[in-house]
Order: sequence, then C-alpha cells, then structure tokens
Amino acid sequence: MKPASIESRKARRKREAVQGVVFFALLQIACVVGFASLCCIPNLPRWAFYLFAALAVACLLPLPVAVKVLRQRFKEIEGGELDAAGQY
Repeated sequence: MKPASIESRKARRKREAVQGVVFFALLQIACVVGFASLCCIPNLPRWAFYLFAALAVACLLPLPVAVKVLRQRFKEIEGGELDAAGQY
C-alpha cells in the first residue's frame, strides 16, 4: 500500500467521524429549539413548562460526550487500529 492511500483513508475516516458528530449535534440542537419553543406556549401549565425545559436541557447533555468520543475516535484513526485489525 502506498502511504498516500493510507493518509487519504485516514482523512476520509476523520471527515466521516466529524460529519457524524455534526449531524448528531444539529439534531440535538433542533430538539432543544423545539422544546424551548414549547415552553413559550401561553397558558401552559407549570408542570409542562418544567417538563419541556428539562427535556431541552437533557438534549444538550450528550454534546460534550460526543466531542470526547470524537477525540477518542481521532486517536484510533491516527493509531491505525482499523488498518491493523483489517489485516486479520
């Protein structure tokens, strides 16, 4: 294998990993916007307001975890773990 092909494969895998995290983040942000807009309904019972606010906050919690997993994925790609496993 040529080193250029290995580097291009690593770049493609990194790009796919970033795209996945960005797509996940956009979906989570869309959920936050939806739940936050539900909080703005006039004459909404207090319990429903708290429920929608909690759901909006809960949608934000996985985002830092996703960034941490993305960093770990970059380390795996740089370490060549998939390339080594593919040889077996």
